[in-house]
Amino acid sequence: MTLRIVVHDVGHGQAIHAFTPDGNVIVIDLGCSADFSPLGWLKGQTKTIDSLVITHPHGDHIDEMLLLKKHGFAVRQLWRPNWLDKKTVYEQNQSTYQGKLDAYFEMSDRYNGAIAPEELVGNPEATGGVSIRKFASRDCGQSNINNHSGVVVFTYHGITVVIPGDNEPASWKALLKQPDFAKVLSEMDVFMASHHGRESGYCADIFDNKPNLCIVSDGSVKDTDAAGRYSYHAKGWSVSKRKDQTRSERFCVTTRSDGHIELQIGRNPNGNRFLAASVA
Repeated sequence: MTLRIVVHDVGHGQAIHAFTPDGNVIVIDLGCSADFSPLGWLKGQTKTIDSLVITHPHGDHIDEMLLLKKHGFAVRQLWRPNWLDKKTVYEQNQSTYQGKLDAYFEMSDRYNGAIAPEELVGNPEATGGVSIRKFASRDCGQSNINNHSGVVVFTYHGITVVIPGDNEPASWKALLKQPDFAKVLSEMDVFMASHHGRESGYCADIFDNKPNLCIVSDGSVKDTDAAGRYSYHAKGWSVSKRKDQTRSERFCVTTRSDGHIELQIGRNPNGNRFLAASVA
């Protein structure tokens, strides 16, 4: 029984799919690349998304918004920063994204009902023992919607994976004032870099505890790459290559260099918990 988390290689964008031990599917953001569609990949396995998380409505995080309907996906639950002003969101996106933003807000307006705790995807009782929590701050003003990005936290068998959106230092510092979130950071095992590993998303204050491994979902832009900083903050972890099963100690893996990245968390036959990481 494992929790599987796939960080897709979509260049400058973000698309993460998680599969819980009892078969729930969680999708975090809807990025894509010119030659790869994460939703196209997913539709061959399921037409149900049990929980869709849009960390924030920037174009590179909602690129496949229109494909939800085209591919016939049923979305059971939705999380998004629904307090953001619509006019502000449109102004902070390119005009070419208007149709996708229209679809985003149409969906957002439909998903306003309360969900019973026993049915909530992310409640361990409803998600095969996996806890999935979302954190966000509303305290940074709306001049930069990156700072309203949700941060998704998976915990299974005591192993914690932290996946943000495009949070920048202002929102990191606001989030650190939340005791529950500060505790998460003190326990994290895997940390995904904010804002595609750009310097603008880096905040040293969140690394009082070093994770075992950092992950960056990035494209070809290198002048803003902060992968070296994230390597510095990691303890290091054994990562395997799927093509030949060779292993090496890594501190930071990136989709740009390593292709899609997979995490598997569970217990082995001896009952010991494990965290396995692999790259292309």
